[in-house]
Amino acid sequence: MSLSTMHEILILLEDEKSVAYFRLERWGRPARGALAKLKTLGWAEKYEKDNEIFYRITEKGEEAIDSILNALKPNKNWDKKWRLVMFEVPETDRSLRDKLRRSLAALGMGLLQASVWVTMDNIKDKIDDIAKSLNLENKIRHFEVSTNPALDRQITQKAWSNEETNLNLERFIKDAEWSMKQMGKGNGDQYKAKKLIYEYASIIKCDPKIPSEFIDNNELRRNAREIYLRLRHFAH
Repeated sequence: MSLSTMHEILILLEDEKSVAYFRLERWGRPARGALAKLKTLGWAEKYEKDNEIFYRITEKGEEAIDSILNALKPNKNWDKKWRLVMFEVPETDRSLRDKLRRSLAALGMGLLQASVWVTMDNIKDKIDDIAKSLNLENKIRHFEVSTNPALDRQITQKAWSNEETNLNLERFIKDAEWSMKQMGKGNGDQYKAKKLIYEYASIIKCDPKIPSEFIDNNELRRNAREIYLRLRHFAH
């Protein structure tokens, strides 16, 4: 998964806090649309200094980056229980199903199979709020299941089987390995590393929240995490 021009510019603004407009023109025509969107979202602002135009990141922009990077926090506080959510919404009501799916994904839940979602977090109260807001109180069920080896294996295999996410992780590993071979000369290393870290966080944000102890059992995610940890050296 490649970052949009808007997010590349946002990360540059976060890295340097303020950037002259002429430097942003290297993105060509897409820079104009990206900067307009950043301003509309309130993530960046334009100002003038010594008759020159600059852009700087706002507090809201910093928060937007942090919301993505939160996916990098290790999942350590697991009480050894899986939370399963099942729902009954007909396929004909596509709009409602999509709203519900987006809400469950925003909680870090992963799709196990049709209409069955899973997470390690205790999200019952949040599920109740979602059910109420979508008028689905009688159509969403929440279960807690204690860990066991067979169930753990089934859940992690299913939750990490998303082909698009796996392809994005493979691409991230390849791109990051190539980039790190070029690093060490101080020529924009920090910005390049931050872009890759943001890309990695964006990918795993779409991954179900699974306890960190299971990552070592998945070669792809273990390798991606190890590369992320190496990138951190260049990002500071």
